[in-house]
Amino acid sequence: MVPWWKRLFYGLIGWVVAMCAIALLTLIWLLTYSPLKRSDSVSDVASGVLGAFLAFLISASAVTIFGWLLGLPYVLLVRSSRGWRFWVYLALGSGIGPALVLFAVLTRASSHDLTTDDYVNFCISAVVSSLTTLTYLLLLRRAQLAQNSA
Repeated sequence: MVPWWKRLFYGLIGWVVAMCAIALLTLIWLLTYSPLKRSDSVSDVASGVLGAFLAFLISASAVTIFGWLLGLPYVLLVRSSRGWRFWVYLALGSGIGPALVLFAVLTRASSHDLTTDDYVNFCISAVVSSLTTLTYLLLLRRAQLAQNSA
């Protein structure tokens, strides 16, 4: 059995991997749609890219930390990711972020209509939750295989 502190660490690694992946995808999207001027130097572009990456990483981390904290009991309860459990845990973990976004939209006092921002937030939260859960489960499975072979 993998100790609780390792499972907690694996959950944190999954969250960091998901944050970096989302920040990189957003950065690629921003670079694709933002025109560069001929006067821009390589150092200007590089510092802008790094600044945008860090800004998005910090803001996304501030928002998604609540989902990760909500998933902590799940991380600590999951002790085996073999067979069908892997897929069930992946489905459950992937639903945490979208469920939070849906709850926030439904409890919003102003309107129950979904906006474009709600759809974007829903998709981003689904990707973050899925990547976090997948990374956690793969690390847990790897630790269990290493433990069994030793």
